[in-house]
Amino acid sequence: MIYFIFGNQTELIRNHIKKIAKTNLPEVDDMNFVKFDGSEVLVQDFVDEANYIPLGYDKKVVAVTNCYWMQKRKGRNKIESEQNYKVLVEYLKHPNPDCELILTLPSSEVDKNSEIGKLIFANAEIREANDPDPKTWKEYVQKQVSKLNAENPNFRMDRDALEELSSRTEGDIPMFKNSLAKLSLYTDHVRYEDILLMVTRPLEDNVYQIFNYLLNDKNELAVKLFRDLKVTNVEPVSLISTLAGQFRLLNQVVFLAKKSFTNEEIADKLGIKPVRVQILRRNTYSLSEKALHRTLDDLFNLDLQIKSGQVNDRYYAFELFLINFKRD
Repeated sequence: MIYFIFGNQTELIRNHIKKIAKTNLPEVDDMNFVKFDGSEVLVQDFVDEANYIPLGYDKKVVAVTNCYWMQKRKGRNKIESEQNYKVLVEYLKHPNPDCELILTLPSSEVDKNSEIGKLIFANAEIREANDPDPKTWKEYVQKQVSKLNAENPNFRMDRDALEELSSRTEGDIPMFKNSLAKLSLYTDHVRYEDILLMVTRPLEDNVYQIFNYLLNDKNELAVKLFRDLKVTNVEPVSLISTLAGQFRLLNQVVFLAKKSFTNEEIADKLGIKPVRVQILRRNTYSLSEKALHRTLDDLFNLDLQIKSGQVNDRYYAFELFLINFKRD
């Protein structure tokens, strides 16, 4: 059996791997469970492992994380030139029935149209580690806080603090768990002010603010916010990816607006709220289409240069992008 698990929730991906291993193996050990990092191991190596007969067991599990070659924009990788994808293609057509092969990608940007992508989606069991919806997330946060309170009766969290914690960590399970652990060590009575002090705002919120600064000709404020984020060890590649997403969304709104779609029609087509469309359409007046397309190209090239090691200082490179951003 082949499994392909993808999505932004890395903890959910790990849970899927554990569940598959537990379901198929009487007990997990180094002989029947092998794990590889797909960004460091060649496909032919993990395929060889998947083809080996499990010694002393009816089945074995081979888990391959970070399968970068399944991403839409995989960029450059140090092992790419040595990859023999034909071996993987053959395995996907004729998998070893005694092996459970688990392939994972910590991203929702999946290439379904490549030869390997088509084979995986045709032959594998697909599982998505999606971000939880607002209702599910709220229930999850409440459940975890109640669980902590049951373990420590002295611990309590004010309602406004709980809501702010839920908002600042929305959908990010590892961040939420780390934040809750820090808060429980910091105080037994968590107040709203403690959340402001101990929990950083979501990366997407900060990137959205940078996006707004750039569109409103406030490059210096965008640089200042980036320098604040740099102190918290936020990687430029993460900022580039999310910022490019904002500009791609703006580009889609511009395209649909030129086709005479209404705000409601655009919102429905893009899966966003009408008020978001309204705000984006206002921004189209402050940024020329030429500048929009140039910005998307600049972000793509900057991302590629950083990932391929063509720039010595990735932080300085992104800061230069913010400084030199132009709206016309």
